[in-house]
Amino acid sequence: MHRLMITIVLMSGFLLPSGCKEPEPIRIGFLGELTTRAAGLSTSGRDGFLLAIEEINARGGINNRKVEALVQDTHMHKATALNAVRSLVESKVSAIIGPMTSQTAVTVVPEINRARIPMVSPTVSTNKLNGLDDYFFRVYYTNAQAAALLAGALSSQEDISQIAAIYDLGNSAYTEDWVRHFQEVLEQSGGSLVAKVPFDLRSDTLFLDLATEVIEAKPQGILILANAVDTAMICQQLAKLGNGLPRYATGWSYSDDLIQFGGKSVEGLHIIQSANLQNPSPTMQRFVEAYQERFRSSPNFPALHAYDATRMILAVLEKTTDPQAIREELLKVKNFKGLQSDLSLDRYGDLKHPLLHLAHITNGQFVITE
Repeated sequence: MHRLMITIVLMSGFLLPSGCKEPEPIRIGFLGELTTRAAGLSTSGRDGFLLAIEEINARGGINNRKVEALVQDTHMHKATALNAVRSLVESKVSAIIGPMTSQTAVTVVPEINRARIPMVSPTVSTNKLNGLDDYFFRVYYTNAQAAALLAGALSSQEDISQIAAIYDLGNSAYTEDWVRHFQEVLEQSGGSLVAKVPFDLRSDTLFLDLATEVIEAKPQGILILANAVDTAMICQQLAKLGNGLPRYATGWSYSDDLIQFGGKSVEGLHIIQSANLQNPSPTMQRFVEAYQERFRSSPNFPALHAYDATRMILAVLEKTTDPQAIREELLKVKNFKGLQSDLSLDRYGDLKHPLLHLAHITNGQFVITE
């Protein structure tokens, strides 16, 4: 009997550690362009992603399992982006949040389709990924929707119908797609695109030359499709040339960097906006306060959309961690409580009824126009 008791005690000692072992974490990846001139978009998105995961872990995780965040930098380079996705797949993530730019999305979507890993983008808007039965989802508007908003606003201004466009080919899946849809809607309302001035920072590009070329086309307004820093640089050169024409920018430019680098040259700039962080609702203000406390900075639209995208995935993970089942659950999402509105996805995973506004910069602040 004595020997039997010793044996039981020893066996209990061996069993105890395995019985107390923490369950395997649930892994979610983030894919973003974190070390480029357009890094502000992705770093904000990453922080919104991390905040959502940290909040759920503080509440005990999902079904007593912690959520592990795996962040990958694509450098906005095709090979690096593909390797980043493969690394996340090898790490057995259940889903991926990102990418943040259309060019990277067009590159990596075939890879995630092969791996059958659902991916939810906070900010990709290219129409090239519309209406596809795949593993790509988004909580953001499309280029066609934004182009229609701007063209519609211009059509109500009889003196602004001849537009020149400056756009960055480094994110051509976004910019060329945007320009094409904008031109179509503009021409339908009697306007025209009098000049297309593309640029590529991978070659020798001088912003002064771009500004000069677009002014020579004698437009009534100028559309800029570039990241926040480059948009600011273009506006500076236009100001140096004494050009006071109305200027318009897209959501890609919408960042505090635009005002910081552009200064007085971006005053009056009209810009498409998908987020109202001054919304007084308790939900929005709790998010703003939590973000400021965690990152010591104010959130902007990529952070908001990444936070919503991550929370959407986390809600699905309460039901299943299997990637194929997650995809099926995402296709059923209706009226998910986002920070500023209810979010519903269509049968292809695109966002129904996105919120869109026109804003302008006045006294160094973004002010909603409509």
